[in-house]
Amino acid sequence: MTDALNISNWALAGLYLVFIIPLFLFQRFQLGLSKTLIAAVTRMTLQLAVVGLYLQTLFDFANIWLNTAWLLVMMGVASWTICKQSGTDRKALLVPVLIGQFVAMVFILPLLTIGVIQADPWWKAQYLIPMAGMLLGNALSANVLAIERLFSSLKARHAEFQYYVSLGAPLPAKPFLREAMTAAMKPPLASMSTLGIVALPGMMTGQILGGTAPLLAVKYQLVIMVAIFVSVTLSVTTTLWLASRSIHNEYGQLK
Repeated sequence: MTDALNISNWALAGLYLVFIIPLFLFQRFQLGLSKTLIAAVTRMTLQLAVVGLYLQTLFDFANIWLNTAWLLVMMGVASWTICKQSGTDRKALLVPVLIGQFVAMVFILPLLTIGVIQADPWWKAQYLIPMAGMLLGNALSANVLAIERLFSSLKARHAEFQYYVSLGAPLPAKPFLREAMTAAMKPPLASMSTLGIVALPGMMTGQILGGTAPLLAVKYQLVIMVAIFVSVTLSVTTTLWLASRSIHNEYGQLK
């Protein structure tokens, strides 16, 4: 396999001209999304440019503390975003969400880098940071879905929750936790079951475009898919379990 072909800055800039098409359609149908699109594209470009420069710095310095600091920033931003997107009390849920992300990362990342990929050193940014980003990104969407389902179910079926409280159930929110977790786990299960047939995953496609042999790219994709599912399960379970203990007072009243 050959190395990835370079993309010139001018070619990349020229590609941005295709945004004229959605901008025209947005204006034609008066969707009111033109400013949002421009802002999103600008933010995407600047954020990825900054991240690219920072990752290059991480690769060059090869420092475990620098890598750890960036990983903590990633977890913090992901946790804050989960609380914000789920539309719940950020202060009450931030700690459970943070712990959920931390548990998942502490378990799965060393397993990948030490046991499977066998990177040297195990905290090498080339492997640690991209994998952490994929795991956190999937855990983010799953947690948002789980938290939204938990609180919407509790509000819609508050009488049922009070019934479990009156019976003295040790965990009155358990049926709602089960429902929330099921809803969160269905998308990754569906993704795994259709992988390679419905769509080629981004990581595998990117590696092939970068010159990696297809079979090796498939191995990496299988590794990351297993890691994603396990980390999502750990993260969602931990978050919901901790959140269920702070959503009501000693009298069973929802906060």
